[in-house]
Amino acid sequence: MYSYLLNTDNFTLQSIFQPNGGNYYRPVLIVSYMMDKYVWGLEESFMHLENIIFHLFNTLLVFAIARKAAKLQGLRLGVAPLAAALFFAIHPLNTEVVAWVAGRTDLLAGFFIFLSVWLLLRQSSRFAISILAASCMLIACLAKETAIFFLPAAMLLPFFIPETENAKVPLRLTILRNVPHLLIFSLSGAAYFAFRSGAFTRSDAGVSQVLSHVGGEKSAGLLPVLSLTFKAAGFYLKKLFLPFPLNFGITHVSELYLPVGILLLVFLLWLLTRRSLPSYFFLCAAAVGSSALLVPLLKVTWTPLAERYMYIPSAFFITGLTFALQRWGKLEQYKGLIIGMSCAVALVFAYGTVSRTILWQDNLALYQDTLRKSPDFVPAQNEIANALFAKGRNREATAILAALKLPEGLINSQYGMVSKSAAAANSGDFVQARLLLTQVQKNPGKQEVDILLRLLKLHDLEVNAGLSAAAEAYPERIRLLTRLLALTGDPFYLYRLGVVHLAQQERGLALAAFRKAAALAPADAYYRRPARQLSAALAAKPDRSPAGGEKL
Repeated sequence: MYSYLLNTDNFTLQSIFQPNGGNYYRPVLIVSYMMDKYVWGLEESFMHLENIIFHLFNTLLVFAIARKAAKLQGLRLGVAPLAAALFFAIHPLNTEVVAWVAGRTDLLAGFFIFLSVWLLLRQSSRFAISILAASCMLIACLAKETAIFFLPAAMLLPFFIPETENAKVPLRLTILRNVPHLLIFSLSGAAYFAFRSGAFTRSDAGVSQVLSHVGGEKSAGLLPVLSLTFKAAGFYLKKLFLPFPLNFGITHVSELYLPVGILLLVFLLWLLTRRSLPSYFFLCAAAVGSSALLVPLLKVTWTPLAERYMYIPSAFFITGLTFALQRWGKLEQYKGLIIGMSCAVALVFAYGTVSRTILWQDNLALYQDTLRKSPDFVPAQNEIANALFAKGRNREATAILAALKLPEGLINSQYGMVSKSAAAANSGDFVQARLLLTQVQKNPGKQEVDILLRLLKLHDLEVNAGLSAAAEAYPERIRLLTRLLALTGDPFYLYRLGVVHLAQQERGLALAAFRKAAALAPADAYYRRPARQLSAALAAKPDRSPAGGEKL
């Protein structure tokens, strides 16, 4: 993503909100990255600072939610809202989202979901509030698609808000009163899927993948799916209480989490009958967190389980736990013990968060830690090699990549193949580098643009080394650049096509490419002026080479 943002200037709202296809639809996230590019030039330190600021805003929203919920329950404000916000802020599970720039998708989705809950708890001018809250949910979905799992929780909230202290409105009356609220959120959910349907001009691979892997032809079967789901649920529940050990590459969980997951389901069903705000917060955490249970079934990410998926659920879980303790009948009897234990847990959490944040500052240390905890996590070896290359330790990196074994069916194995190819090219083995890239090109996954660019660079290296003539590489270079243009829509590749055509004296083709590049290039694109000059020179002197032509 960083490379794409750095090298792309032709951002348009249409290209952001109507991508050609893919698994993810996150236009709000892309808009935030686009702002990074134009505000502070993708300076990494500022992008990390932005993540921290979003986390701060989210912490303040958790505080506001807890404070409003305490008032609705008739509880003394005390330190409960502050405690909920504090534990959310320092929970070690949330380190990954804040420390990783790519984690902004969870931060943005969390911000708008928390804002939606805070609005719904206000209860004044219900119709207008429901519209605002539903709009926030829609924006959250456009930041990360899993925010749609907040929809059932948002629709249920009115059923858990007490009208008066210790009083519950009959269920039938609550439904009748909240028909507009239910309709507004239903329309908001429908609007999200309408956005997706209109956005993907080819196909919505994300929805198709969910349907095929969960209940379709690629499903593992009912019992394996249920077993995996319950194990993941039990594992995440344990992580919320006891987050250690922290690990970026979680690949396996114990079978012992299966009964924990089943008990969790029974507990959640019981909570549905309680109709209290602490129950609601636990149910809200489960609703949003249930999206993480799909990931092991879909097989689209590096790891089937990840700590970052609990960022939003942790806020609701901690808030619910705080109020459950505050409403506990024996709170005063054990008040000193609870305060002491809370302070001890806060110190442990703070230490874990700080130490983990420090680890995230060094890619090499992070992935070495990951490999120690998950020795079978193959992508960590690839990332260790990349980190070693960045530190100039090329011999160690090359040795790791040479020994790297990529099991059949490994998710995102293309990363490893591309790295192995780069190592081969750096050592002068262009034949092996091309063989690896050609092999991975058959199933490029998300790496097709990177693979095509590397193949182009390989052609340059071979020509410069005298191993190939430019004329021999001409047809292949045209094919690669044409494909890059089709994938990205970036007129820069039209300019490159013109340069390649011109080098082979294909003046008519060069003229057409330069003219189109000049017409479509952004006003500040550095290649726009050369494209205009070259097209003008070719048009004015069709039988002679243009003077002053620039090469890429």
